[in-house]
Amino acid sequence: MAIRLFITGLAALALAGCEAPAREPASAPVGAGVEAAQAGFAPRTVGTHSVKGVLLAFEDVSWPAYYDGLEVGPAGAAVGDDGNLKLGSLDPEVGGPVAPATIQPLIGKPVEVRYTVTTEHHMVDLTMNGEVLDTGGPAPAGGAKSIQGVLSGAESATAGDLPSEATVTAPDGTSVTFELFISDKLVAANGRTVTLRYEDVLATELVSIAPAA
Repeated sequence: MAIRLFITGLAALALAGCEAPAREPASAPVGAGVEAAQAGFAPRTVGTHSVKGVLLAFEDVSWPAYYDGLEVGPAGAAVGDDGNLKLGSLDPEVGGPVAPATIQPLIGKPVEVRYTVTTEHHMVDLTMNGEVLDTGGPAPAGGAKSIQGVLSGAESATAGDLPSEATVTAPDGTSVTFELFISDKLVAANGRTVTLRYEDVLATELVSIAPAA
């Protein structure tokens, strides 16, 4: 699972989110033609995609080596337009693909971006015997999904500034892996039956960016 999203959900997650995450030169005012282009500007389906556009904004949020707020749109788009593509990524120091210093000079210029869209599970809360062990944010408007099973992956408390992964596995073998900061309380719950409430979100992460040919 991509570590970046935690922030996103963070964003979302961040796709945030980090996001945790997340934002400016655009050209002409947005008109009907540009709005139509934005509607299908960048695919949001799960997989790897490429798109050409203008790098409208970029912000290095340094969390701790995570950046977000990379926004690409069609010619004539403005920062914040609904159809724009917003991306997050890790700094190369922790396994990311592109250094922030490489991206900054491209702001306001045509670029070609390669990116991935994946599904991630964001924790709403984790409970055991009615006790809340951890929370990750409010439940979505449509309600959260839920799975009850054995917690694994919480053998030791999280060290550092990036979250760890844990998994809840139901008796029928179904499992959900998610990100969180593991506390001593969660270590004590490892191997025991817990209930995870979560939501599925799409994370959009940068693979590469370069000046458009």
